[in-house]
Amino acid sequence: MAESAGAVYALADVLEHLGAPWSLPEDWIVLCDNDDLRHMPRTAAKKLLAKAKKETARRWLLGRFDPSEMDLELSEESEGGDGTEVFDDRHLRQRAINSIGDVVSTVKSQRELYANREIDPSQMAAHQATVAARLEFGYPKEPPSRTDCFDEDVPRQCRRIIDEIYSPKVRSTEPLVYLISTENPEFVKIGFTTCLEQRLQSLRTASHVEPTILLTIHGTPSLERELHTRFEAARYNREWFRLTEEIKTFVASEGEG
Repeated sequence: MAESAGAVYALADVLEHLGAPWSLPEDWIVLCDNDDLRHMPRTAAKKLLAKAKKETARRWLLGRFDPSEMDLELSEESEGGDGTEVFDDRHLRQRAINSIGDVVSTVKSQRELYANREIDPSQMAAHQATVAARLEFGYPKEPPSRTDCFDEDVPRQCRRIIDEIYSPKVRSTEPLVYLISTENPEFVKIGFTTCLEQRLQSLRTASHVEPTILLTIHGTPSLERELHTRFEAARYNREWFRLTEEIKTFVASEGEG
């Protein structure tokens, strides 16, 4: 299997189901159990796996530094704000940079938990099989120092993603509240953006399915929060909502306006 972007994204999808970018089984499990990797030369398989790990970390960081997330954090910190503030890309980028320390702390704490874990005596046979498989696939006998998907230099990795998101090549547009669905049409994301194309690009990166724009409305973060409150009963996680009949009716009525 060639190391194409499609191969990397497909394996990244598998890793996400296994817990990436955080806790992952040791590499040998993926190398042994994944049909594509199993039949590849070991060097090529390990190289592809490394790229897929970086992709899962990239996806997580894209969401962590997403402009809507930064806008929400700035709005919550704004003293005396009435919820109608619109922060430009410069403010959002700086907020993202200021959040790098939080990401580094999270990665560090996860690595400490992994380093301090103890082997369950009842799983000793499985542990021995793990060691044998590690050796067979060219890994050292000792377990890896970490199994997450982040670089050793996490701040630098964060900077790269922030530069990608807030690139001056992507020009801001008018403030919009959007309703978008991705690979699962039963769910819809209700969010705010000042650059719809950049938001679509982020969603394309995290999914192999082209995002579907259900509705866009000229508005501010206050309208976004108003819709979140209105459809609270359908909320699944943060900005994601189940696409209920009520939301479908809202999309249809606003689309006719």
